[in-house]
Amino acid sequence: MSFKDILVHVDSSEWGRARLRLASNLARRHQARLKALFVREPSIAQQRQLKSSELGLVPSRQTGTLRVAIIDDLHAQAIALQKQLREIAREESIDVAWHDVTGHARTVVAQHARYADVSIVGHDPREHAELPEEYAFAEHVLFSTGRPVLMVPPDASAVAEVRLGAHVAIAWNGSPACARTLSAVIPMIEGAEHITVLIANTGKPSNPDWLPPQAILDHLRRHIANVDVRTIEAAGAETSDLLQGAALGDGADVLIAGAHGRPTLWEKLLGGVTRGLLSEPRIPILMSS
Repeated sequence: MSFKDILVHVDSSEWGRARLRLASNLARRHQARLKALFVREPSIAQQRQLKSSELGLVPSRQTGTLRVAIIDDLHAQAIALQKQLREIAREESIDVAWHDVTGHARTVVAQHARYADVSIVGHDPREHAELPEEYAFAEHVLFSTGRPVLMVPPDASAVAEVRLGAHVAIAWNGSPACARTLSAVIPMIEGAEHITVLIANTGKPSNPDWLPPQAILDHLRRHIANVDVRTIEAAGAETSDLLQGAALGDGADVLIAGAHGRPTLWEKLLGGVTRGLLSEPRIPILMSS
């Protein structure tokens, strides 16, 4: 089993270009089609400039010039990214598709993500800290698609050369959310060279519905031979931070975790570990809601 249709949201930043390189590597190893999605939406800085002009804080004659400049800038970004995609297609010998859409990225990316086996997006909680939306961009995509979403942190230098999905860490606690995500990303599991299952010992009584760690090992070894389990002592510490630290320390390039939350009601009731992973990502995180 493998991914056959991979979507990546791209932009002209080094971070956006790094996501494209990561996605192309994953597409090549899975022999999948790579769909690059560029959304022609003004940046936050450009939106603020437009808002200032609409409020009359800049001379009216500059408003039209500003709008044209923004349109031209987005067009230039699209051309450059499409060229990079064509070059990657030749280098990696993969099937690619280019999608260039004008609109609101939160809506457009979520729409397109429903038609992909997995979607790769950037996630920097600080980027949207001053915006009124309750959920950051990547969280919105995650909770409104029903498909796996791989969220890449902003440190492009740390992820640009990674062979994504070669060594996969799984944060496992036996919950329905973890099981749901694991089922959705079996192609990632089967395409990996090594799997590390991370189980956090929080010092609290175990859920009687959960089976011993051997159960998840037995299950995963039906898909891949090279699997091990590691227990993390998490009592009195932030479990999300310990999980990421353990994954990075073991050399994992992606962390799979269940998304605990109630997105249908748009309530900020994320589980503590989920909130920690999304608020301070240090490693690419793959989730499914």
